[in-house]
Amino acid sequence: MQIQRPTQNRELRLFPQNPVHLASTLTGKTVRYENFHNKSSVADPKVRTFKIKSIEDVCKSEASGSRYVTAKVQDVDDGGTEKYRNLILDGIEVIV
Repeated sequence: MQIQRPTQNRELRLFPQNPVHLASTLTGKTVRYENFHNKSSVADPKVRTFKIKSIEDVCKSEASGSRYVTAKVQDVDDGGTEKYRNLILDGIEVIV
């Protein structure tokens, strides 16, 4: 039996299935990201804010089945530093 997080359906409602459309939807947006796996050393242990500059890749995890993007982001919580992050779609909430 697989237990699903309440946010798992968020991906289906908010994000297009087509990778090109998904990249277009996210590029330029500021997002709140809930990190389900790793503790952040910069901000709140689970919630981060990123401005997505570009999407490099759209993938699906073989282990969990979750879709994620590899994105170049501006880390708002870390003084605007640009870095690359893998963001699981279920953890993304578009805020602007």
